[in-house]
Amino acid sequence: MPMENYRRDIISQLPDDLLLRILSSLSLKEVMATSFLSQRWRSLWKLGSKLKIGNKDFSELLVKWVSRSLAISNPQILKSLDIKLIPGELDRNINSLYRFSSLVKTAVSCGRELKIEFLYTSLELPSIFYACGTLETLILCRLHFADVPPNGSLSSLKTLCLLSVKFSRDESVQKLLSICPVLEELVVRRSGYSNVEIFTINVPSLTSLSIDYIRVGSHQPAGVHGFVINAPSLRYLNIRDRHSNYLLFTNMPELVKANVEAVCDQSESLIGSLASVRHLSLCSKSSNIPYHAGTSFAFLEHLELCTCSSECWNLLSRIITDPLTLRVLKLKSIHRAH
Repeated sequence: MPMENYRRDIISQLPDDLLLRILSSLSLKEVMATSFLSQRWRSLWKLGSKLKIGNKDFSELLVKWVSRSLAISNPQILKSLDIKLIPGELDRNINSLYRFSSLVKTAVSCGRELKIEFLYTSLELPSIFYACGTLETLILCRLHFADVPPNGSLSSLKTLCLLSVKFSRDESVQKLLSICPVLEELVVRRSGYSNVEIFTINVPSLTSLSIDYIRVGSHQPAGVHGFVINAPSLRYLNIRDRHSNYLLFTNMPELVKANVEAVCDQSESLIGSLASVRHLSLCSKSSNIPYHAGTSFAFLEHLELCTCSSECWNLLSRIITDPLTLRVLKLKSIHRAH
């Protein structure tokens, strides 16, 4: 290769791993442009694990190019498809809906992870999505989720993230969870946009649950609102909830590690449901945390307790009198209580 041409194509001499890292940071339009650089680049992008699609990539040409290119390659090459759209900037005609359906079809047939961010607009997924047997991770962010159709099934889904998602009604949450028979990890982030009053999580296969309910803006719910959790296989619980006035925990005998920051003082099942843990981090700014006489922390080895509540010392004395296994005790002042 002449020296001049070598200098122009010096980037192609880099290792595949480094080139794939470069491609992963580009938009879809830029990725498509690289395929014209050389024969090597033409197929290299398809070896990348993630593909991001935004408004500027949502043209008919680009969507067709992605679907066609992935269809003729190894169908399991793509690991993740990230779709972030601003509907107000898109035409909501039949062509846009068709392109979106085409992308979802590509994701469920070629990939194992799908992330959709729709910026607070109603989303109705195509029927092929609910017949998917390969999707393992689904991330829904800032959108209004339509009801699950009859006979829907996400038989391989193991991780589900619901980040500021609005549902048609409270029952829609459990309906979505019920079609995920092998779900292991659930992440819920509630915000002022979320409209569910009682968020019911009844998942027998769930092993990890993370709840974040910190920011609500000016849309603080007026009535009873909170979480009902029934997860008999749950081992890891992480909850930060400063707004719920109703928390009900039932049937969590396998729980090993729990990080709990809550202000609700009506959660009579809270302490009792944590009795099996080995690692506990607890913070409650409420003045009273119900502690039933029969509760015992027989397996507790590591305890971190926030001193922000005036009742924390009574709670501490009750907890540490139970276990003979306690090895680590940390007292923290997160909220600078006086």
